[in-house]
Amino acid sequence: MNGNLKYVKNLQVLRPENEPGLVSISASGIVELTKLYRPVLSPKQYDKPPEDGILELEFLLLPAEEGISDIEMEVNIVFKVKDLPPWVKGLKVNASENSDIELI
Repeated sequence: MNGNLKYVKNLQVLRPENEPGLVSISASGIVELTKLYRPVLSPKQYDKPPEDGILELEFLLLPAEEGISDIEMEVNIVFKVKDLPPWVKGLKVNASENSDIELI
């Protein structure tokens, strides 16, 4: 994988009325993975119990022990931008094998 998504599947640009100048960009696409990962919740190790009684967990993505695989997975992102330059009429999202344009 070269860091880019393989395909852009969906692109949506929203301008919330209650927040002038804010643009919310939602995109989904397909990524090709050559290595497997597994999500884990790892408890923090304490020398003594915390006073507030709250156990902290780290949310991690670790390489799986199975090794290499060929997997395609859909991923989603929401990116918020405040005050785009006035010349911007649309947004283009590029992937390795396609792109998508949304006019705003």
